Amino acid sequence: MVLDTVTLGVARSELIVIEGAAASGKSTLLELASGVRMPDRGAVWFAGRNTAGLQRASLPFVRRNIGYYSSESLLLLEDSALANVMLALAVRGEAPAQAEQSARDALALVKASDLENRKVASLSSGQKRLVALARAVAGPPPLVVADEPAAGVGDEARDIVACALCAARDAGAAVLAATTDAVLADLLVRRGGRRIHLEQGRIAGAPAMGLVPALTPSPTPGENFQPRIITLKIDDDEDSGQDEALPPATRGPA
Repeated sequence: MVLDTVTLGVARSELIVIEGAAASGKSTLLELASGVRMPDRGAVWFAGRNTAGLQRASLPFVRRNIGYYSSESLLLLEDSALANVMLALAVRGEAPAQAEQSARDALALVKASDLENRKVASLSSGQKRLVALARAVAGPPPLVVADEPAAGVGDEARDIVACALCAARDAGAAVLAATTDAVLADLLVRRGGRRIHLEQGRIAGAPAMGLVPALTPSPTPGENFQPRIITLKIDDDEDSGQDEALPPATRGPA
């Protein structure tokens, strides 16, 4: 098990910094949040919809509203840096002129304006990462997910990365960033980020009910509202048949 009972929420104009040692589950958590991977159990809510329950054909419509950055962020090598960033905006429906301006603004944000007309194939690995980061924050989209955003771009680029993520947050995006770089994490926290620490697939110090906002609507004023309590009893006897009566997400040992 890579992640075990991880529950958290990130709101608009909020930046969450996820720290943890190698193999603590950070990258898997971000893949789940961005729709790159589906959970074996549980739910992933985005814009009021559980993406874990969507058909595979519907996932591209979700992913186009998420700026996802990782070390393996794929760029179109034969296109320019500007065209790569514009593509992320075009799939969200921006008009060509607006997409071009927003892409230029994103490249300027990561100090890569001089790269906009160069083919990605001619760029260094660090330059490619900056272009991929610009693509993730361009707009910005409703959700920005960044996995080790400062890796491979040099120590001097930490401030550039922090400024780009904070600018996306300040523009209204929900930002989820994971890093093993303590210096970058401290920098983001000083700029208003909320720190969460993962240990062996669990959030360290999280309350039993997790950190996610309530997903059920508030009761109508004056309505006699009573919460519905459900008790599940799972029999260890394999022949009891009770386990088959439960929905898939609740099957298994108690």
